[in-house]
Amino acid sequence: MDADRLLLVFTKPARAGRVKTRLIGKLSSHQAAELHLAFLGDVLNRFRDGPFDIEIAWAVDDAERLPEESEWGIAGRRQRGASLGERLHTTLREAGRKHTFVVAIGSDHPELSLDTVIAAFEFLEARSDVVVGPAADGGYYLIGLRSEKITRALFEGIPWSTSEVFAETCRRCRELDFDLALLESGHDVDTPADLDRLIEALNVTNCRTSKAVDCPLTREVLESWGRLRRAEAG
Repeated sequence: MDADRLLLVFTKPARAGRVKTRLIGKLSSHQAAELHLAFLGDVLNRFRDGPFDIEIAWAVDDAERLPEESEWGIAGRRQRGASLGERLHTTLREAGRKHTFVVAIGSDHPELSLDTVIAAFEFLEARSDVVVGPAADGGYYLIGLRSEKITRALFEGIPWSTSEVFAETCRRCRELDFDLALLESGHDVDTPADLDRLIEALNVTNCRTSKAVDCPLTREVLESWGRLRRAEAG
């Protein structure tokens, strides 16, 4: 562990009808919740022993209790704010009071590798102010900042859930004169097309040697639904 580094995993409890809602139709609401839980489990299992501290940032209603820490063995905190931008800024700012380098990811990118997250922290330690992992849909799957650079201006007024998120974030960094580092492009899994791409990627991993990140819990769920070919022996 490295107390200067904190990874925040932004997510929600896996409740039917409240998670992966853009997949409902292709999946039932209960299947969407089951898949969300598998994504979250693969992400947490991959990163829990990384060279950084890790916490879960839960999006829950004010009256809801946070999930028990014992469920995952990872500390949790409540996201606060009315919009995604406000929740990101507030949670990162609070975390930055105790940690020099703070990186935020979601649980919608089950293929995200440990090497990529470590690279994000290394960019910050090498004096980048901000590091961003662009997503194929025009958003981003990761953002990290040096604690002294966490500012509302980087999150306020961003057109969230559009293809302009990444471009607008880069523009804000230029306006703020922030040194911006970029990671390789990646894929969130939000839509039916995203899920089809993930299934194909996991099928390819099944059929030949691949350096792709495996997602055992996600694989198990998709196999149980008959959506994924079982791995070939040898």
